[in-house]
Amino acid sequence: MTKEIEQRLERIHHELSGSERDLSSNSPRSLKYYVRDIQRRLSEWLIEHRHQQEKQRQDLLRAMVVIGVIGVLLAIVRSAASDMEWVREHTLAFRLWGVSLCLIFVGVLVERTSVVKSLWSFAVTKLLLSLILSGALFYARGRAAGHINGVFHVDASALPITLVLTTGLVLFKLLVPFVLSIAALILALHILFISNWVKGKATGDVPWFSVLCSAVAGVILFFGWSWPSDQLSDTRIPEKVYLIAQALDFNQRHECANVDPERPVVFLGAGQESVLVAPYRLEDFDFATFFESRVIVPTAFVREKCEYKPLLPLKSLGSY
Repeated sequence: MTKEIEQRLERIHHELSGSERDLSSNSPRSLKYYVRDIQRRLSEWLIEHRHQQEKQRQDLLRAMVVIGVIGVLLAIVRSAASDMEWVREHTLAFRLWGVSLCLIFVGVLVERTSVVKSLWSFAVTKLLLSLILSGALFYARGRAAGHINGVFHVDASALPITLVLTTGLVLFKLLVPFVLSIAALILALHILFISNWVKGKATGDVPWFSVLCSAVAGVILFFGWSWPSDQLSDTRIPEKVYLIAQALDFNQRHECANVDPERPVVFLGAGQESVLVAPYRLEDFDFATFFESRVIVPTAFVREKCEYKPLLPLKSLGSY
């Protein structure tokens, strides 16, 4: 009995301590061997996982740097006086692309913060944000319908494309102050960090990323500050509404015999028996005119009953 107990204790000791027999392919492995193998594989997986996370972080950082630098450069090219005619013709495109890239940069920067990640993990945050955005969308649609009615004095549903685009325009105007606030906060925080580094309170290399963040936030503040009071002001939105409707909703050709063929019309109602007649045909315009130039919005829009032209009789095909 004592010998059997000793053998069992010997097996337990072997399982826990292992021996050189674990290295042999023919002998059975001990428990310690398998535990060490699991530990080794787990360590390798953790190292690989950290390596992948670090690689993704570096790739994202490089992409953000590229987007930020290109956005700032486009804004500088737009702002600087240039003798190149091609640059002058595409200044608005440079500005829009520059601001758009800077907005993407700021959006990714905010989304990476621990505060946003923590709040977004709760369902109540997503619910409240959905309600806020839904309310803003309904409010923007109501304001857009009011602007359309104020210009053309008809129901906004008669100009569906104009209604959709004007809703987006009003919604963008509502979001501009929020975006500017975030950009101002980012600018203040990174300027404070750069100031501490200059004073020697922060160690390390030159904070180039903070410099880039400050430049990107400055671009958004510089170009976005004038939008609510200039291009997107309540006095300028009717001009945008008029231009959108003329380009996308008004019919430049029609079959109403009692309406001047040179005057664009919008058909009203499901039966299309009446039309809204514009006072004159607007010349072709580009996006720069839509965004920056001032336009006189006419008021002489009239509603008339459309008397369709009679169909021409079919000519006789003749006999073969």
